[in-house]
Amino acid sequence: MRLLRLSSTGHDLLLLFAGPITWGLHFLAIYGFTGVACARPGAGVQWLGLSWQGWVVIVAGLVAAAVLAACSRTRPRSNLVHNREFLRMTGLALNGLALLAIVWETLAVVMLPGCWG
Repeated sequence: MRLLRLSSTGHDLLLLFAGPITWGLHFLAIYGFTGVACARPGAGVQWLGLSWQGWVVIVAGLVAAAVLAACSRTRPRSNLVHNREFLRMTGLALNGLALLAIVWETLAVVMLPGCWG
């Protein structure tokens, strides 16, 4: 099986927008999951004050944060030094904003009562 090989421009663009893409996928996943979980209410087992649905949302936030950390360690492949530095700093800024949004969404599970109690 052959892996998809990106050009340096494609790699840099994907790396640049990794934060917003990760945040968007996290947003869709947790709100889709919450919608399904709230449509089928039931007595859930509590652990440390949270139901299993709340823990699923927290784990999804941790996975998204790990993806952002891995993307932050990857370096751009541009041939020009100034471009590499600009792409790296802009990517780190977008990853930071995405991480802030992911933490904000995940904190709602801890601070607000959900439909599962």
